[in-house]
Amino acid sequence: MNPEILLKILKKFKNKDLSYDKILSSMSSIPLKICLDVYKEFYHTNLGDPKLFKGTKEIEDIAIKIIGSWLNNRNAYGFIVSGGTEANLTGLWIARNIYKKKKPNFIVSELCHFSFDKIADLLNIEIRKVPVNEEYEIDIDSVRKYIDENTIAIVGIAGTTEYGSVDNIKELGLICEENDLYLHVDAAFGGFVLPFLKELGYYNKEFDFKIKAVQSITVDPHKMLLVPIPAGGIILRNEKLLDNITFEAHYLLEKRSRTLLGTRSGASAAMTLASILYLGRKGLKKIVDDCMRKTLYLYEELNDLGFNVIKPKMNILVFSHRKIEKIYKGILKKYAVSMTRRNEIRVVIMPHVTYEMLNDFVDYLKYLLKNI
Repeated sequence: MNPEILLKILKKFKNKDLSYDKILSSMSSIPLKICLDVYKEFYHTNLGDPKLFKGTKEIEDIAIKIIGSWLNNRNAYGFIVSGGTEANLTGLWIARNIYKKKKPNFIVSELCHFSFDKIADLLNIEIRKVPVNEEYEIDIDSVRKYIDENTIAIVGIAGTTEYGSVDNIKELGLICEENDLYLHVDAAFGGFVLPFLKELGYYNKEFDFKIKAVQSITVDPHKMLLVPIPAGGIILRNEKLLDNITFEAHYLLEKRSRTLLGTRSGASAAMTLASILYLGRKGLKKIVDDCMRKTLYLYEELNDLGFNVIKPKMNILVFSHRKIEKIYKGILKKYAVSMTRRNEIRVVIMPHVTYEMLNDFVDYLKYLLKNI
């Protein structure tokens, strides 16, 4: 097919997509433009056989070391993977194979991402969902009650998808030490937010490898790090953990496979390092600060309109109203927002969200309140 005609056909489909100036519910944003140039250089590379692409593998290793240092572990090991689901699966896959229980189970907050239900199904592990407290954090006292002789792991969430709440990872770490359990942290969203919120004075708790029991952490570069999809990350305390999920790969130059996917994009790793180096700590901290300022701005505006708004801990805002369902249907005519499992409206303030968008959103809410 003629390339020009082909592109015209594809663009007709693309025109049906929402543009980011109408999206207030996504945890992804408009990627950095530098990543497009990087992708062109690395689109053909496959880290499934890293000995074919040694330079690209070195890029991945550098990216993991930098991310690890941001998470208080300069000796971290890991991979840039497809996304948070694969990274979370990898953490629990390692845990399952370490403990070798006949009927294994793991413990996680009831507000966990739906990927954990998939993981439980795929790995044949029972998932035990623990209630949360008034701060939307996993209830520590309840955690202890859910542990038995078949428990292999606890998952702490550092930035719940719906509320942006952060579990008390330090206390979970102590429980894991007491009971010889694996501790995995799902920081798919929070991994590139919380380290900088701490520096900015918004957050003061530990959630990463500074806690001795933490063995693995999920982060997603394709969220706040502004890397194109797909780009997730599994960051491990040390390389030895991979012995539990290493398989022979006879026909490859690299004779072992240590990730779920056999074929793995080198471009994703290259774009991750590019974003890290382009932004640096200073640039990412500025992005996080800007998103939090906008989140708190919207928080005050919604309060003034009479909505019941949960005080945000990250750049995720949740609010409710006695006419919430009608308001939600009205909003969807102009903006993409989502609903929590508790029937509240959820908004995510990502880097593409401007004050102009927020002011228009607030004006539209004023209109809806008068006309529903």
